[in-house]
Amino acid sequence: MLHLVTGGSGSGKSAFAEDLICRLHSENDEQASGPLLYIATMMPYGEETEKKILRHRLMRREKGFETIECYTGIHALAKQGSPLYEAAVRGAPSSVLLECMSNLTANELYCPDGAGCSTADELVRGVGELYTMCHNLVVVTNDVFREGRAGSCEMQAYRETLADINTRLARMADSVTEVVCGIPTEIKENRNGKRTGEHMILITGGACQGKTAYAERTYGVDSWIDGGSCGFDEIYSCAAIRHFELLVRRMMESGTCTSDLAGNLAARNPDVVIIVDEIGCGLVPVDGFERAYREQAGRICTELAHIAERVDRAVCGIGMSIKGGER
Repeated sequence: MLHLVTGGSGSGKSAFAEDLICRLHSENDEQASGPLLYIATMMPYGEETEKKILRHRLMRREKGFETIECYTGIHALAKQGSPLYEAAVRGAPSSVLLECMSNLTANELYCPDGAGCSTADELVRGVGELYTMCHNLVVVTNDVFREGRAGSCEMQAYRETLADINTRLARMADSVTEVVCGIPTEIKENRNGKRTGEHMILITGGACQGKTAYAERTYGVDSWIDGGSCGFDEIYSCAAIRHFELLVRRMMESGTCTSDLAGNLAARNPDVVIIVDEIGCGLVPVDGFERAYREQAGRICTELAHIAERVDRAVCGIGMSIKGGER
């Protein structure tokens, strides 16, 4: 079994992942003689990370893990001589927890011996090779996609790379769980019907989460306008809008009133499909306009969600209904 676990910082995803892999390992019955492995990927580069590493060690103490430090090149763990390889040769199925993909991505992108621009391909390949060597593999990743802006170009490149990896791993995985405030929610294999052409659909999620592909696949949308560049009046005659949050930003920058935007859309284009990035998470922006923009975009999306016949949310390329569909 390959299981992907995602969630924000401090969400409880690590505790959930540890409990999950321990339970899966114990369910191997008489074959559970294989090792229970913890692949640790965080480099100890300062007091803060050392404290975090210590906290995680204390969390998994007494759980029977054998820890392997691996900062780059995880595919090597499936090669001859590794504990994983040796257990597979003996026919004793291993259970592996990889914690976590967000650290590995940064290491591969920025370390001198990392994969650089080939990071996504290398890590997805590495996870695939690990999975061939073990019975259960749980991969923890991080949700870093629900802030207004990534900041630097370097951070945007990191987010896009991690999003690509998460989406590809989610497609490979048998199951995907998002942990929010310590509560796990299964998000893999939600069943969604095709669009009937009646009433508004709102699709939300963090940046780079595959919302457009999900909308095209699920609802058959094949024509878009982009909120970052479209005319303000185009939204009332189009079939679908993506980057709706950028439309709100442009309207505010131009001094155009946005207080009635949701109601006007509902009245003039009630069947529109709207894709919007979640931008309300993260620290409150210092800049006054950024604060006002984030709050107004959130209010408008709340109004749209109330109006919409259906609201879906995409995480790691997987869409799930949070209003109006099968749950």
